[in-house]
Amino acid sequence: MEPKPYKTIFLVLVLGLIVWFSGSSEKKIVSENPGDHYNPKPALLADFVPPQLLILDDSENTLPRRNWSVPALEVQAEAALAMRPDGGRIYYNKNMETKRPVASLTKLMTAIIVLENYQPDEIITVPVEAVKREGNQGDLRPSEKLTVRSLLSIMLIDSSNDAAFTLASQKENFISLMNQKARDLGLRNTHFTNPDGLDEEDNYSSAFDIAKIFVYLFGAHPEALDVFKTQNMVVYSADGEITHRLQNTNELLGRMNEIIGGKTGHTDKAGGSLVLLTKNNIITVVLGSPDRFGESEKLIKWLRAAYIWEK
Repeated sequence: MEPKPYKTIFLVLVLGLIVWFSGSSEKKIVSENPGDHYNPKPALLADFVPPQLLILDDSENTLPRRNWSVPALEVQAEAALAMRPDGGRIYYNKNMETKRPVASLTKLMTAIIVLENYQPDEIITVPVEAVKREGNQGDLRPSEKLTVRSLLSIMLIDSSNDAAFTLASQKENFISLMNQKARDLGLRNTHFTNPDGLDEEDNYSSAFDIAKIFVYLFGAHPEALDVFKTQNMVVYSADGEITHRLQNTNELLGRMNEIIGGKTGHTDKAGGSLVLLTKNNIITVVLGSPDRFGESEKLIKWLRAAYIWEK
């Protein structure tokens, strides 16, 4: 006896439901909960999602979701940004794509070029021109010899212009390499004319581009993140004769538990700048701020209150 048509239809529907539920159970759930374990190597820019400013619904399944009882944040910084490292969520935006001088945040790109073109134990001699460079100094001596690793630490912890200039002096096309990397990373609002961020007309970036540079740097080169985390360090010249005691210019490091690390910048034209990575996997950037530390702290505290992170 042939099965009745309605029984055949019923069996097809049951089989379809079984297949559907099986597929659903295999989907991975990605959490943005800041209480989740921190992954020190976020997605690189190859997986970068173009950001969208989303007005999320109040569904309890959408986390983090905006707590609308907390008013919008106002900062004096000319530009500011808070986002997830993969670019998938923008939590705060003020002029994030506006071109601006970024002072020593330029050194993030300098670090990338050094890490991708030099050997860490390579020894470099400090040129006289480097110690005459304006701005923050790492107390380098003319003709002093240091390893690339030591110069990077001096540049990123002390924000030393003489270390940045010394590193860049080893390649005639260093600035061209910086700009080529900016193009490779798809940075639409970035151009460099020097390795240390001194005020020059065509040395600029944006809050969004700085965030992308920072994400690429610690994602592709995790050793750089170890440097950004360091509050104090002692490094020596290659012959051990000269001692350099470094103190991180990032005043929020060790003061706010949320902070993993970051980079500071300041010039008269650029104002105060600061990029940070927090333990809940958020990048914050402030540019042109009269109080880069106070406003970054204010932004992080606002994020904590303005979004509901857990059910």
